[in-house]
Amino acid sequence: LACRDEGSIDRIAAGGGGDPPTPFSTMGRRSRASPAPLAAVLLLVLVLLAGETSANWIRVKSSSPGPGIIGSVMNQVSPYLMTFLYDYVGARGTQEQLVAAAGLALSDPAAFSALTGSEEPSSSRLQALASLLPALEVLLDGVDVGELVLGTGFKGLLSTVIDANLAPPDLQPLLEELGPFIPYVISSYYECGGETEPFFDAINAVLANPVIQSVLENPALIGGGGSGGGSGGIPPQLQALIPTLYANVISNNPPIYNWLVTLPNQCIVDQGYIQPVAVIVTQGTMFETVGERLPKLVDDYYNAGCTTEQILAFAPVMLEAFGLPASEQTNAIFQKNGTTPSGETVRFTTPFNGGPSILQCLAPNLATLTTVLNVG
Repeated sequence: LACRDEGSIDRIAAGGGGDPPTPFSTMGRRSRASPAPLAAVLLLVLVLLAGETSANWIRVKSSSPGPGIIGSVMNQVSPYLMTFLYDYVGARGTQEQLVAAAGLALSDPAAFSALTGSEEPSSSRLQALASLLPALEVLLDGVDVGELVLGTGFKGLLSTVIDANLAPPDLQPLLEELGPFIPYVISSYYECGGETEPFFDAINAVLANPVIQSVLENPALIGGGGSGGGSGGIPPQLQALIPTLYANVISNNPPIYNWLVTLPNQCIVDQGYIQPVAVIVTQGTMFETVGERLPKLVDDYYNAGCTTEQILAFAPVMLEAFGLPASEQTNAIFQKNGTTPSGETVRFTTPFNGGPSILQCLAPNLATLTTVLNVG
C-alpha cells in the first residue's frame, strides 16, 4: 500500500467538470494478504489517540508491524492513519470521543468478533456490524463528517477496505466502481443539511429488520442479479420479495421513513455525484436510461411542486406494476392508490395536499419512464 500512487487518491473524484473519478480498480495493487474487515480499521482509529506518544508508536509499528490481524491491518492503513486522525481533529472530533467510542467497540462481544476478523456466517457478521454502530455514533457526534470524508486519510482508508475484497464476489466489482464516489456522496448529504443522528437511526432500523436479515443471509438474493432473469437484472427471488421488503423496511418502519421523507433529494442530486452512481448501478439493466437522466427527472418532479411523501406512498403501486405484464401496467398505475403512514391516499392522477398530482410532476419525462413502465 505504501507504493500506491497517492495522487490517484486525491483524484478519487474531481469536483465540477473534468475527468470522472479514477476507479480504485485502476490504482496500483499490492499482493493480498489476509484481508481485515472495516471494523478493524475503526479499532485502530479509535485506540490510537492523537498525541506525541501515540504518534511515535504509529511510526514504530508501521515500519515493523507485529504478528496477527492487528499487525496486518496496521501495515495496510498506516500511510493514512495519522492523516485521518489529523483530519478528524480538524473536523471537530475530540480525544474524549475516541476513548468513549473505543470503549463501546471493545466492550461488546459481537463487535470484538468483527474487530478480530474472525470468519463467521453472514448473520453473525450482520450482528457484529450492528453492534459497532453505537461506537460510530459516538465517534462522529458533532464532527463535520462532510469535511472529514473528503480528506486524504478517509479516502485512503476507504480504498484499502475496498481493495480487501470483503464484499461478496458478485458485488465486489460494483463496489470498486462505486468507491471513488462514496466520499463525495456522503459529503453531498451533509452539504445539503443532512444530519448524522437520523441517518444512524435509519441504519439501525434497517439492520434490525428480520426481513432484511433473511435477505442478507441468502446469497442467491444478493448476488448474481445480472444473470438471474428478473426485471432489470434483479434476481427473480428478490424481485418477488420487493413489495414485502418495501412495506417492512420503509412504509411500516418510522425511523427509515421519517429519514427518507425529509431527505433533501433534489439538493443532493444537484451536487453531481448521485447521477454517475446511478449510471453505474443501472448499467446493462432496463433502468439504464432512467439512471442517465436522473438529475432531470428529480429536478422536474420537485420543481413542479410534488413531494417525497407522495412518491414514497405511491411506490408500492409502481413496484407491483413492475411485476405485471406490460398490457396490465397502465391500468394498475392509473387505478390503484398508495397510502401514507398517516392514512392519506395518494393516486397517480389526483392532486395531493393542495399540490399537483404525480402525473403532472412526471409529465415532462414520460418518455423516459416508458422505458421501464407502460404508463399509457
